[in-house]
Amino acid sequence: MGANAQTTVPTFTAAQVLTADQMNQSARTGVPVFADTTARDAAFGGSGEKVLAEGQLCYVENLTGEAQIQYYDGAAWVSLGANALTYITGATFSSVASVSTAASTFTATYANYLVLVDITSVSTTMDILMRLRTGSTDASASYWWTITGSTPTSATNTSSIQILDNVQTVTVSYGGSAQLTVFNPQLARNTNVTGAVWSEAPAYNGVLGAGLYTTTSYDALTFLTSTGTMSGNYRVYGYANS
Repeated sequence: MGANAQTTVPTFTAAQVLTADQMNQSARTGVPVFADTTARDAAFGGSGEKVLAEGQLCYVENLTGEAQIQYYDGAAWVSLGANALTYITGATFSSVASVSTAASTFTATYANYLVLVDITSVSTTMDILMRLRTGSTDASASYWWTITGSTPTSATNTSSIQILDNVQTVTVSYGGSAQLTVFNPQLARNTNVTGAVWSEAPAYNGVLGAGLYTTTSYDALTFLTSTGTMSGNYRVYGYANS
């Protein structure tokens, strides 16, 4: 945190004698800087503090793992971002049969989410599968999905629509990746997933469409293998609602 950072949001009273430090901080910056959301929330509304109002700006050094500028919209703090994406969670995993995102990855804060998963190595040829998750339990029924794509020997290769206990994202022998959008997982309605998938070997590029047709609210997801183990990483971002 910089030497000139404004770390409080004081309200001065009539006839109060201000210190040089108080005057300097007010003159040097109009954006208060906080270590985290706890410090941010504690800075407004208390004794001698400013009442939080619409339009207030702040800089939070550690917000879900990274620094962000936020503004208060009159009801909640909203992060500023050029691409309207907010990082939610992520992890690196090694030689596992399955990996789940943190509980409450999906919340009412965002309607839709971007999920990036990169499989860097696998123990054998396998399918990379996905399941939605709620209350630390995977949902394992009523998934409908299809993948349409191409290989070096085929311009189009369409898989049939299937009803399974998971969504197959891609088949890999060495590595692969998927860029997925999850629509409205927090609503008690059908949840849909669309995206692009890629496999290093067998070489394949495809477009995925999937849905879980149960009226359940989901808060996380799981990636798992059809056999063997995988290594890689995942990242989850929330799309700004406006």
